[in-house]
Amino acid sequence: MSTKISTVTVSVHEGAGVGVTGVLDATTVGEVNRVVAEFLAVGCAELEVLTLDLSTVTACDQAAVEAVRHARALCAKQSLALRVIPNEEVRHVICPKP
Repeated sequence: MSTKISTVTVSVHEGAGVGVTGVLDATTVGEVNRVVAEFLAVGCAELEVLTLDLSTVTACDQAAVEAVRHARALCAKQSLALRVIPNEEVRHVICPKP
């Protein structure tokens, strides 16, 4: 299953997590957050680690930080670990160098 909103595609990887392709910004982060929440709500009983794959994000802003925080908060509620797979652009936004 995948959902396309403007310039982002959010895909569910059954039993593993959610992948994001395209632009992750203020106009698309809501869709990413919704899909992550739905993925966790369907009951992934065997899931110990949620993977948020941002390796194919083509452009992003602070919305990447918001998406990671949202996923982290949902994982904490369900005692799951979160694994984020960033690319260089996402890494630059999430972990800016001084």
